[in-house]
Amino acid sequence: MGLFDKLFGTNDKIKVQFIDNSNGQTIGVSKMKSDQLPETFSVPTTMHIQDSDWNVEEANPENLIDFVNTKNLVLKMRKIEKVNPNDIWFTTPTISNEFPQTVATTRQTEFDIHILEDDYRHKEFLNLNALPHIEEEFIGIKNIWDNDSKKSDEYTLFKNCHVRKVIGLPKLTINFNELKAILKCSSIGQVLINGEALQNGFAITTENTTYFGTFNSDIVTELCVSQWNENTKSEISDINKAFNLLFVNWYHCDIIRND
Repeated sequence: MGLFDKLFGTNDKIKVQFIDNSNGQTIGVSKMKSDQLPETFSVPTTMHIQDSDWNVEEANPENLIDFVNTKNLVLKMRKIEKVNPNDIWFTTPTISNEFPQTVATTRQTEFDIHILEDDYRHKEFLNLNALPHIEEEFIGIKNIWDNDSKKSDEYTLFKNCHVRKVIGLPKLTINFNELKAILKCSSIGQVLINGEALQNGFAITTENTTYFGTFNSDIVTELCVSQWNENTKSEISDINKAFNLLFVNWYHCDIIRND
């Protein structure tokens, strides 16, 4: 016999009111024994009611000793909605296998740019010797476009997403000062991803384009494009020529190279 049975008797039951916290309506009322309830609702709690799982968002009172004493308990709950995997579609046909490393934002720069984690390295510069790996990645991306895509009213959706595992890190060796001179820009900003700063990251802008990437001791190791327009291609060609690179737009499987 448990402590509460000794104190309050085995026949004493607690009136429990279950409320749907999304609309305030009562799901039901039940009389329950103390051993049917947890010792506290101060930790995340899930209950199975009417063939569905519910998260307890608020309990009044929270602790067993209190609702055993009052014989009343009000639980405000929210139904756990289960997502059908067949209903999940991606907004991009490919993502990088290397996630961006971020740190807490502690420094002030001249401007900030915001990118989504899934858009990291979507448009990037690579060394010329990466071409065989690029072509291999293109096979997987084009397969997504051909077999796992559909048009919506505004954009294309993808049933699957190709993870670029072959290409690896860019490992560029661009002199940052030379890059700024070619692009005729001096202001340096930072890159924010989910509210945090890209580690060793930078952003620079021209009249046409926003670039971002990472550097180490003024050597750029990753260089990507965030915003661009129809005039950006000439800038890309200048960068390719100066540093013996090529440019890849992974989303559309496009390459810009100076042949």
